[in-house]
Amino acid sequence: MPDWFFTSDLHGQGALYEQLLALAAARRPRVVIIGGDLAPHAAGAAGVAHQRVFLQGFLVEFARRLIEATPDTRLLLLMGNDDWRANADCLDQHEGTLWTVLHGRAAEVDGVRVAGLSWVPITPFAIKDWERWEDGAEEAPTRLDGWVSAAGGVEPWRFDPARRTPTIAAALEELVGHGGAGETLFVLHSPPRGTRCDMIGAMAHVGSRAIRAFIERHQPPLVLSGHIHESPRVSGSYRDAIGRTMAINPGQFGTSRLCGVWFDPARIEATMAHTVHG
Repeated sequence: MPDWFFTSDLHGQGALYEQLLALAAARRPRVVIIGGDLAPHAAGAAGVAHQRVFLQGFLVEFARRLIEATPDTRLLLLMGNDDWRANADCLDQHEGTLWTVLHGRAAEVDGVRVAGLSWVPITPFAIKDWERWEDGAEEAPTRLDGWVSAAGGVEPWRFDPARRTPTIAAALEELVGHGGAGETLFVLHSPPRGTRCDMIGAMAHVGSRAIRAFIERHQPPLVLSGHIHESPRVSGSYRDAIGRTMAINPGQFGTSRLCGVWFDPARIEATMAHTVHG
């Protein structure tokens, strides 16, 4: 089976997208997956508009160039917590033509089932569009207030600790539906809690406990995440294991060098390789 390539957290950096295009043209992977945080960081109503221009312009052109360079490559992607959700229609507009959107959905490529979610635990950051309570149990996030996007702008938002729903746990169970989780590859913007994939510079684990519980219960072969850019440098590894599940976070190190992983979904353990391009 041909190579697959996964990366995340490009944050609108043209140099990273150009490297992704160049490596795809050179190696012609069967699948390219971008695991969230597609657009440049941009705050407020002007930020929503700025990201919309990026998604409708730069990202569309990137996808078209990818198809021209390697027509047999499938592009799978989803938003991350730094992407304003009001612009999700920009992705849906080209669903099935330029790319496949994974959030809340499953896709199949050459018999391999891939499913994804953009949700992350509540963060210390202001954009709250893609944040959720974990599982309904007690938790104490550092920042409950912020902003969510709406048509034409943003609205103030505050999570209510007295009503810890909806949850990431519920979204995961809805995603797996009638089964098959044990044979599905998952693209989840947040990494699981308590692994070498979710560590910040303060040596704290900030991934999702709901995602970890889901992995422990269903044991999918592979979970691909991003979100915590520095984790591979802090923990010393881009990968970890939860039972038979391989958890991956290739990181994105804040430079013009693209981080990602190559793998063959039919031989994940034998072929998984972390690489930094550029």
